[in-house]
Amino acid sequence: MRAGFSQALTMVSIGIFAASLGVAAQQPQGGAAPGGGGGRGGAPAGPGLTLTSTAWPDGGETPARHAGQMGVSPALSWTNAPMGTVEFVLIMNDPEPVRPALSVTGDILHWLVAKIPATNSSLPEGAGAADSKTLPAGARLVQPFRGPGAPAAGPRHHYTLTLYALNAPLELAANADRAAVMAAMEGKVLARGIFNGRFMQTAAPAR
Repeated sequence: MRAGFSQALTMVSIGIFAASLGVAAQQPQGGAAPGGGGGRGGAPAGPGLTLTSTAWPDGGETPARHAGQMGVSPALSWTNAPMGTVEFVLIMNDPEPVRPALSVTGDILHWLVAKIPATNSSLPEGAGAADSKTLPAGARLVQPFRGPGAPAAGPRHHYTLTLYALNAPLELAANADRAAVMAAMEGKVLARGIFNGRFMQTAAPAR
């Protein structure tokens, strides 16, 4: 009877040991608790696509140099493009137009550059000019830069520059406009980086 009891005890011990191995195998590597966020091994995920400029701080006032019809497009740079990026698209718009009824999209387009090669991580100042010679080879200036122009009589407007990372090249007709670019981008966006500015014209001094 003792032999039978010992044998049973041994089998139980083996079962417990095997179960403990199974539990250990299911634990995440690196000691992270189940459900923990982040990347591999429970480490926090890295920063996403980031768009910046030396012209003004994110969300800050747009200098007069970059405003109005004669404004110069700001220098831009970006980091942390996701793996698989083959092209970028840059769009600058004003989501608070003075007369939205005149805008089909409900906003005003100020700048659009498509087919920026993935090998680029910046645009120099002035690259948005209609006769620019500094756009990256292969890039397409769909809408030349038009600087912010919110009137002094109204509220300060917020201008948004959005950089899209795409996983496939865009096929665009020679006369492609914003709607065509957005349609071609459908299903290809890997990430986006956003940079903002504010602007309102200075009121003319009273005479």
